[in-house]
Amino acid sequence: MIKLPAMTFREWTGPLTADLVREPAQFGLGQVPSHLVPDATTKAICGFCSTGCGLTIHLKDGEAVNLTPDADYPVNLGTACPKGWEALTVLDAPDRAKLPLLHGKEVDWDTALRYFCSKMREILDAHGPEAAAFLSTGQIMFEEMAYLGALAKFGMGMIHGDGNTRQCMATAVAAYKESFGFDAPPFTYEDFEQSDVLVFIGANPCIAHPIMWQRVLKNKRNPEIIVVDPRSTETAMAATQHYPIRPKSDLTLLYGIAHLLIRDGGLDQDFIAKHTQFAETIRKGTQRVSFWWTMGVNQGHQATRTAQAIINLALMTGNIGKPGTGANSITGQCNAMGSRLFSNTTNLLGGHDFRNAMHRAKVATATGIPVERIPDRPSLAYDQIIKAADEGKVKAIWFVATNPSHSWIDQNEMNRVLDKLDFLVVQDMYCSTETAKRAHLVLPAAGWGEKEGCFINSERRLGYSPKVRRAPGQALADFHIFKLIAHYWGCGDLFREWTSPEAVFRILQRCSENQPCEITGIEGYDMIRKSG
Repeated sequence: MIKLPAMTFREWTGPLTADLVREPAQFGLGQVPSHLVPDATTKAICGFCSTGCGLTIHLKDGEAVNLTPDADYPVNLGTACPKGWEALTVLDAPDRAKLPLLHGKEVDWDTALRYFCSKMREILDAHGPEAAAFLSTGQIMFEEMAYLGALAKFGMGMIHGDGNTRQCMATAVAAYKESFGFDAPPFTYEDFEQSDVLVFIGANPCIAHPIMWQRVLKNKRNPEIIVVDPRSTETAMAATQHYPIRPKSDLTLLYGIAHLLIRDGGLDQDFIAKHTQFAETIRKGTQRVSFWWTMGVNQGHQATRTAQAIINLALMTGNIGKPGTGANSITGQCNAMGSRLFSNTTNLLGGHDFRNAMHRAKVATATGIPVERIPDRPSLAYDQIIKAADEGKVKAIWFVATNPSHSWIDQNEMNRVLDKLDFLVVQDMYCSTETAKRAHLVLPAAGWGEKEGCFINSERRLGYSPKVRRAPGQALADFHIFKLIAHYWGCGDLFREWTSPEAVFRILQRCSENQPCEITGIEGYDMIRKSG
């Protein structure tokens, strides 16, 4: 009998050892590393894009450690795109802004806010209310948007302020207003599943809105999918009909289809059978046709007219106001719809008109702001504000959660203009953006998951997102930055009711009364959380 030597076992240690220890997860499927095992969960709305997916946030000791898609949320039905899965990752980015930066040097909040108010007041006093402007975003909660717009215009006395949603959605907004009298996209995501024909114009949802494309794939009606796009996109490759039109020829195509639909008798049937499937597909044998578009239309040649032409096709064929139909503009940013209704930029709060005295009086009563502090004219548009800065009329710009040095179509032109400003303020999660590097003052802001508030997605669904992490360093929620500025400016009493995001939500409910966007029937954040 052979005697084997005694076996010794090494105890493995190292930086990843704890990460490799796994145990059954208490929430969700499968197993997770020990440090990611949650002791509670909560619900949130993803803060990346306009789809507005529901997420289940996994908490440990009150802080978010992981997430999974919300299987019960009616938007995404348990799915998420890569951005949704990684929504928490960006909060740990090494280049987060953690302290205010004044001319590149860290300062405390008191110093930063005193400087902000001193410079802004100096410019407004010397050059008038049009000399300073703010440019915001569709990436923050709409309660924060409303506070910024009200603070800048009602409290500080600015006239001009717009958002980067101007660069993507303004043409759809104008088309809806001119066609229906109000900015109101007439669809829900269920229409993806209930259409007989889906027409995508300048849109590539297969890549740009993958969760929406999942809803298309759930359609059991064996729909025709028509794509109008100069490019052979992933969506075009999945379509039953692809029309690779020349750039700037949208109106030619859409007006031509309208003409064929009008003259649906006396047509050359052989020619139609061979060459005009598009019009025939809409006209014959289909009960439900839906038209969808995104930036390919909104940022295109004669964009408002193109959007109107799409709307007209839906109206001419009765494809509106019933399941599986509609002329449907898909927004881009997570809160673009919130920006359109409540940012107080080119529209007065709640979709009202700055130029209408009755609207100003209504909003004054709803907000508790003296009516004489509400401007009687809307802001210049984003590009017009930049032009005014180039001409020396706008001398200070306050950018919130946007990076135009990178995103503007002509970066050299934008940077040349920004360098001319007397005062450039950037309020952002990151101190490393191209715009932040040019700023005289950087205010460090909390990101999604580090603050609370509501988003409005593409189908106009309100979703609540809670605070599940602490912001790094001394970064603050945009809401609290605005509240501090109101105090330092000396107009805090105007906003004494604006104590929390939910308090502002209540104020905005009053602003929305008797408007197409009325939300007075909502009983508050608890109702939004429970109902989805």
